[in-house]
Amino acid sequence: MTRMGPRAGGEPLAEGVAREAAHWFSLWRSECMTDIQREAWQRWRAAHPDHERAWLHIEAVTARLTGLPASAAMTALQAGSQAGRRRFFKSMAILAMVGGGSAVVATRGDWRAWSADHATAVGERRAWHLPDGTTVLADTDSAFDVRLEPAWRTLVLYRGEILVTTGHDGPGADRPLRVLTPVGHARALGTRLAVRRLPGQARVSVFEGAVALAPRRNAEAGRVLHAGESATFGDDWVEDGSAVGTSQPAWARGELAADDMALGDFLAELGRYRRGVLGCDPDVADLRLSGLFPLDDTDRVLQAVVRLLPVRLRMRTPYWVTVVSR
Repeated sequence: MTRMGPRAGGEPLAEGVAREAAHWFSLWRSECMTDIQREAWQRWRAAHPDHERAWLHIEAVTARLTGLPASAAMTALQAGSQAGRRRFFKSMAILAMVGGGSAVVATRGDWRAWSADHATAVGERRAWHLPDGTTVLADTDSAFDVRLEPAWRTLVLYRGEILVTTGHDGPGADRPLRVLTPVGHARALGTRLAVRRLPGQARVSVFEGAVALAPRRNAEAGRVLHAGESATFGDDWVEDGSAVGTSQPAWARGELAADDMALGDFLAELGRYRRGVLGCDPDVADLRLSGLFPLDDTDRVLQAVVRLLPVRLRMRTPYWVTVVSR
């Protein structure tokens, strides 16, 4: 579904809503909630649609991690024994480790990424064609919303990376298009661009046209990138640009490109495309490799790494793999 207007309040909600939801969830599951607190909790849920949305999200993640329907998971927690509850939450913690930390995101991360209009799973790439003619290709484990606002066409990137080809036909196509991140936005000047969320920053690569970067706290630090340039920016800075050598990022072709890349960095990137834990022993992290590797079969990629470098795979489970010295 495409959202045709902003959430109440205009800009994305502060993470305070997620923290409040996590607080109520922790209190609710502690068995120490008083009648007065229970009434306050219900008032909080009813006070704003996003409060209820945040609560339902935590409930849904809980159910997803335990394999129970949401209502059954809640009933089990309410009615089960103390030992049963401990086993329940221990299982949640283990599943969160194996599944990439979903439970942690539910309580500490940005819950909006889990309730976004458009999202991809780990290892999935998917394209959306928007009413204005814009095409958005999302990389693995990405999430974004679409807003048609009075002055902008806005893509709100919550997680991962998107490749945007701007459209010029259809509703709202006369409005400038921007990709909004917590550190600022990238305004497309008739273009094709990729934007990736990184911790505390964002990286923008331009493949056609130009993009104006606008850090959230320092507009004077903004700059324009042209086709073939890439840059990382934070909320008050923009780094010097670097070259982009192709017409699209390698992941859009289903490939991971390595050009004399350190093995530790390579495995960190590959790990974004597979479930579970993919680790690298420090003794081999600085080994270098180059090549194009298929993202749709990460096991095959790991076997290629073993053939190319003096390393082997140590597998605790299929979801917990460490690359170590041979």
